[in-house]
Amino acid sequence: MFYPLYADYEVLDRDPIIKVFGRDEKGGKKVFEDKNFEPYFYAIPEQDKIEETKKRIEEVKIKHLGEEIKTKRIEVSDRIEINKTLKILKIFCYLPRDIPLLKEEVRHTKGVLHKREYDIPFAKRYCLDKQISFLSPYKIENGELKKVDGILYKPSVAAFDIEIYKPSFNAKENKIICIGIYSKNKKAILTWKKSNFENVIVLKDEREMLRKFFKIIEEFDVLISYNGDNFDLPFLKIRAEELRLGSPVLLSRTRANFRNVMHVDLYNIITKHLGAEVKTVTNKLDEVAKFFLGEGKNDLEIEEIKKLWDSNEIKKIDKILRYNSQDCKITYLIGEKILPLESRFSNLVGISLFEGTRVGFSQLVENYLKKEAVRKGILIKNKPTDKEIEQRRRETYIGGYVHKPTPGLYENIHVLDFKSLYPSILVSYNLSPDTLDRGGEVEVKIDGKVHKFTKKRKGFIVDVVERLIRKRAEIKKKFGKGVDEKALKTLANATYGYLGFFGARWYSKECAESITALGRKYIIETIKKAEEEGFKVVYGDTDSLMITGETKDIKNFLAEINKKLPGIMELEYESFYKRGIFVSTASGGAKKRYALIDERGNIEIKGFEFVRGDWSKIAKEAQRKVLEFVLNNKEKEAVKFVGEVVRKIKKEEIEQEKLIINRHLTKDLENYTQIAPHVKVARELKKRNIKINRGLIVQYIITKDGESISEKAKWWEEARDYDPDYYINNQVIPAALRILSVLGYSKSDFLNEQKNLDSFDLLKNN
Repeated sequence: MFYPLYADYEVLDRDPIIKVFGRDEKGGKKVFEDKNFEPYFYAIPEQDKIEETKKRIEEVKIKHLGEEIKTKRIEVSDRIEINKTLKILKIFCYLPRDIPLLKEEVRHTKGVLHKREYDIPFAKRYCLDKQISFLSPYKIENGELKKVDGILYKPSVAAFDIEIYKPSFNAKENKIICIGIYSKNKKAILTWKKSNFENVIVLKDEREMLRKFFKIIEEFDVLISYNGDNFDLPFLKIRAEELRLGSPVLLSRTRANFRNVMHVDLYNIITKHLGAEVKTVTNKLDEVAKFFLGEGKNDLEIEEIKKLWDSNEIKKIDKILRYNSQDCKITYLIGEKILPLESRFSNLVGISLFEGTRVGFSQLVENYLKKEAVRKGILIKNKPTDKEIEQRRRETYIGGYVHKPTPGLYENIHVLDFKSLYPSILVSYNLSPDTLDRGGEVEVKIDGKVHKFTKKRKGFIVDVVERLIRKRAEIKKKFGKGVDEKALKTLANATYGYLGFFGARWYSKECAESITALGRKYIIETIKKAEEEGFKVVYGDTDSLMITGETKDIKNFLAEINKKLPGIMELEYESFYKRGIFVSTASGGAKKRYALIDERGNIEIKGFEFVRGDWSKIAKEAQRKVLEFVLNNKEKEAVKFVGEVVRKIKKEEIEQEKLIINRHLTKDLENYTQIAPHVKVARELKKRNIKINRGLIVQYIITKDGESISEKAKWWEEARDYDPDYYINNQVIPAALRILSVLGYSKSDFLNEQKNLDSFDLLKNN
């Protein structure tokens, strides 16, 4: 048995050799080689001049670095291009590098209309043609990989983390002092100073430590890090070079990997795939770990490490290693939570775990479409040119419909949700780039224009999405919700966004805006019908609506709606909440700013300040507590609570940690014209030679020292006091009023409450 993990190629004696790296049934590393696969691309010729065009291309020759480059051979083949089967020319080359050298010369050969599939890397070309599903079981027969039934291979994974001597990212002048490794069966800390820490391996010096690390990692399939692309791997590579040590680290402009071991940076997954799910203020490891695991990093500042290391005291060295070990542990445990889904994406889409974790959902969809196109004999569309991308960026269309509620507190809220709204519309109406047809029977009207689609043939993307939906339904029915079901659902749902993505090969604004137009039609019609039936529609957004009424009546209403929905469209009963509050936004209405409580006391919150970084922890905690009070019908207790918080702030009884405000630098420091508090603090840090980059999270506290808010802002570690008035009037009270103003309360109610509390304290003390 053979389980492929990733593919690459090498050129040996001018022959390209595909190499598929994987594991055998005993867990041993194995490499399958295919020496017979040839690089190629396609040309679409004028259909009545195929042979003469073929002969002209056979004569094409160009000079490159003193060498003559020409085609190897050409075959006539059948492929589908926008619903038509065409005779095309499959142009084989001697080496993969010949394709980019020959493609333009071929394109401009007389009789050639288009060139296709010239921009697919050689190893990816192989995986597409052979329909490789990474991690699936294969057997090797007659020099070919043959897929067989069986469970997916679970890669061996280890987390690693490095600690450096001083807080400087100049790796040439710095040192790595320890490297932690954490896996299911192996836990080790490599260092080069004496230590009594558990699982420590003490080496002679930094050079020997790196050598040992590079040796240990060879036993794993995947090495995971947190932000290793930007820090750990570049640092390892530079240190290895400085120490004149061979390094397995491979760096490119946008990614970092190890030779023979896949590197997966969990930070990429969090930012690219889980942004909507991970509810943290920042994407720092500590916060992400607390979200997933309930535990975070050990408390140790990077500036402290140098002093501990220089002390040469074993207890202080152990403190560094303990810090390093915890980082490795939480990285590994986060990986256990999120890698199964990423592995399933890799398997479905046909790209390695290394690559799949570094691309967004649009690229996952596109790789899946390419794989399906090859399977169906459809020509893969070319990448858009820079000019096309620029044009697409300027094109906009209307998104989902939002039914804005009257702010207030509501009882007995039922949530109805269109099941996979956009994918189900795409399938039900046969909306695909290749079904656009001026004579089509399906008309979608959008702001005075009409897009027509045919139903006489099933669209390529329609077929792909329908198969995903059907397969997901089968798995969900058999096994319930899980990784497989979620992977299929994600790919199906992401296809709509892909159609409107400016970098997509199968881009179609007509399809994307037709889908959203139909989505608006159905949500608006459903809301109107609900109101006609006497239900109160509290809120609606894109694919769901919240209504109040009796459960039995609502379920009857649901059945009536579903009778009239076309194709696979379906309105589902999603959930029930006993109470909910909707509040106003600055622009009016209440889009995604609400909180709901179910019958078990679980609270769901959308759009409030405590998920934003520019509010202090004390403001977020106050708002969260106010929401809990209000949703449990205890609004007077909420007002009293806010008054108590105001009193504590005035008496300066709030700990420093709860006063920190986090703000991102969204551009380079020199590009800021207005000096906001976080910009002022960042400039002060830069003067002290601290590296400041765009994207940095600046943490500060508003102190008493200064006139303007910006002047009062201090780096949180340097703040010796805080400005009570600022935190009362600009943080806690505004956060509380987001909720309580809906119920008729104002700022004076909190201040009066605070006065009453002060009076109570005075009487008590007397």
